[in-house]
Amino acid sequence: MPFHLIKREPIAPGLRRIAREQIIIGLEDSADTSIPGNRGVHSLRIRCKKLRGLLRLPQPLMGDTFAIEDRRIRRAAKQLAQNRDSQVIARLIASFDGSTPEPAREQQPVSRQDVEASRRILTNCLEAVDDWPLDLHGFYDIAPGFARTYRKCLSAWQKVMVLPSDQNFHRLRKWGKYHWYHIRILERLNKPVLRKRRKRLRKLQLTLGDAHDLVLLQSYLGVREHADEQLLRQVTERKNQLYEMAVSNGRKLFRTPANELVANLSRCWAEQGELNVNNWGQSQAPE
Repeated sequence: MPFHLIKREPIAPGLRRIAREQIIIGLEDSADTSIPGNRGVHSLRIRCKKLRGLLRLPQPLMGDTFAIEDRRIRRAAKQLAQNRDSQVIARLIASFDGSTPEPAREQQPVSRQDVEASRRILTNCLEAVDDWPLDLHGFYDIAPGFARTYRKCLSAWQKVMVLPSDQNFHRLRKWGKYHWYHIRILERLNKPVLRKRRKRLRKLQLTLGDAHDLVLLQSYLGVREHADEQLLRQVTERKNQLYEMAVSNGRKLFRTPANELVANLSRCWAEQGELNVNNWGQSQAPE
């Protein structure tokens, strides 16, 4: 179940296939009792993020449907977010000094009721996928959505360059993740080049994700009556190191203007040739 368009796969059927597969994976993982509870919930949350990223490719052509689907997928993810921060804080403090913070004793797993509520929302989404208004015939139809997301990325990057605050880095993480998902979906258009970009974007996400977790821990320690000042300094120092790594990576990623990146992908699409749905289906048939 690849999270990318297969070579020569028409865009509309391909996006529907990817969306259906992601929802099914999330539903199966969250229903599998052999998978530890947190991992099943995590899988469901990841599918929600990927779906929201995917929807931003055809967004300009989807009209009100985009807002409806994005809103309910976001609601499904929100059902699963309880106690995540306390779990992150517990894990991080243990990684620094091996102690067990108060949140670790207080945290509770996401209730089965909330998991089932999220699953019901995604089941409804699955039923709606075939009705999404995806009148897409080539890369030029999703280029506006791709460009819009990448421009949000570039805007977030510029804000980081002006003011490298936690808030601005978090915004870069958000839009960088959606751009990463788009590159993953389109990677087969130019695998050697886009694979390199995809790997850099993944590295950026891991770096900024770790930094965001440290922001949570920093905030938690900062409001405690008897804060561990040494630990707080260690956390702040490590967070700043991660930000420096993210900036170094971002200088390579975000030096390409949106128009240039879109033009490059358009050429790749034209060079690989566009097949209609029937021809593509025949080309996938076993010999």
